Amino acid sequence: MKRWILSSKRSAFVVEHDFIMATYLADKVICFEGIPAKAATCTTPQSMVSGMNRFLKLMEITFRRDPTNFRPRINKHGSRLDQEQKGEGNFFLTDAKLTKEEAEEEKAAKDEGKKAAKSGGGKGGKKSKGDKDN
Repeated sequence: MKRWILSSKRSAFVVEHDFIMATYLADKVICFEGIPAKAATCTTPQSMVSGMNRFLKLMEITFRRDPTNFRPRINKHGSRLDQEQKGEGNFFLTDAKLTKEEAEEEKAAKDEGKKAAKSGGGKGGKKSKGDKDN
């Protein structure tokens, strides 16, 4: 699927529930949070690393890369690695360095989270009549 998308030079919106497949296919991630069918919000598209970090933070799970096959592995809840990664805010750990764009998105996401915590809400949800399309 990824090869076809890249070779046809098209964009694709893929809903994938297999975490490993999602990390393989994604270059951008949109996270949905809230109470299903009652109140939910979605984020703007984020880099794969910052989007997966946000998702895993919501789930209170940390991942590491297996050193032999590089597949994502879940850290045991409360383990030393789990606590270290949560303390650093790295829920989705990759060996690759963040690109400049990803680092800026990561910083903006943290700043937005701090503002939302202070104001008690965030962006997302239904549009009002005065909202314009992008």
